[in-house]
Amino acid sequence: MNKATKTKAMQGIRKFLEMRGFEIVEDGWRSGKNSVDFIARDEDDLVFVSCNIHGDSGEGFPEDKLDRAACEKTAAAYLAQHLDIEQTMIRFDIVSMLVLSDSRAMLRHYRNALSAA
Repeated sequence: MNKATKTKAMQGIRKFLEMRGFEIVEDGWRSGKNSVDFIARDEDDLVFVSCNIHGDSGEGFPEDKLDRAACEKTAAAYLAQHLDIEQTMIRFDIVSMLVLSDSRAMLRHYRNALSAA
């Protein structure tokens, strides 16, 4: 998948989140090896959003998983840099996009993706 398609997909995911009431506070946040696509507020929650963009292989959405340890390191690094954040609940979401064509895609939003479901 080319860079222009990925950029367009990330813009679409951002718009998707904002239309659902998320306030994006960081876009592409990085600290050393720790990174996350979006950090957002969803009501009282601080949400770390990982985005997965897939081309259409005819097999639907691939399975999406998060690495708990990596997510926790990323959250700890972010919170350490932002000491002004008061006590808040955090969660980790995944937004997957399956790109069907240049102007069509399907989205899947996994809220609280680290919970045992």
